[in-house]
Amino acid sequence: MADEPAGTLELAVADAGRLLIELEKFRASREGALAALRSEVLALGDRSRRLHRAHRLDEGEVAVLRVGHQVIERLRAALQSLRESPPYRAAVAAHASGDHAALARLLPALFEGLEHVPAPPPLFHAVPWLRRNRPRPAQDIVAEIVRLLDEGIAPEGDLLAWGTEPALPAVELLDERPAADPIIVRFAAGSLPPAVFRLSESRTYLVHVPVLRAPFEVLVAESLDPEELGEMTLDHAAYRHDLLAALHHAGIAVGAA
Repeated sequence: MADEPAGTLELAVADAGRLLIELEKFRASREGALAALRSEVLALGDRSRRLHRAHRLDEGEVAVLRVGHQVIERLRAALQSLRESPPYRAAVAAHASGDHAALARLLPALFEGLEHVPAPPPLFHAVPWLRRNRPRPAQDIVAEIVRLLDEGIAPEGDLLAWGTEPALPAVELLDERPAADPIIVRFAAGSLPPAVFRLSESRTYLVHVPVLRAPFEVLVAESLDPEELGEMTLDHAAYRHDLLAALHHAGIAVGAA
């Protein structure tokens, strides 16, 4: 029972921290009263740590926990208000309808650090090739590529991921070829819909579409960096041969690496 107050307060601090991360991806979190919430969450964590170090949780936990619950409720209310705001709802409607011009205007105003990219460079998407840290059969990988050609790439949205939301999902692409992946797809410049955005901090590219259907070419790596493979043993020459054979059998051309 002696550990219960600490656990309760730690949960409140963790909840407040998670909600703050969720809030800070929105540009509005830098403005007015919302900006003060960051300082309150940090102060809550500081007070919790001081009580813990001083072994005074029993006498101080109730008061700090009360403040913590108040901060959590304000964070939740702020997030609810943002998601019910006209700009957010307009962005969700534009996303669903494919109104790329509206998204180019709305999303950078909604999300912190997100910028529209009217003319993106060639971008890459890695095809998952490991299962339980073992290479998947070449036929399985090629079957997935066929599915991507037929059905497109489904977007993902997460409460904590910058630049996206469950109601505003996106397909994440890379501007550099992944060094540890033997097979990838490459979208040529000009092949993507005009819904490409970039996070300024990470330079991650996000395509905000209900599903990404665009022409791409398949690239098979000539070699892999052994350091990227770690302790996994792979005869890459043989694996590459199997991939090329399966792609040829499926009628899929391979681009120049």
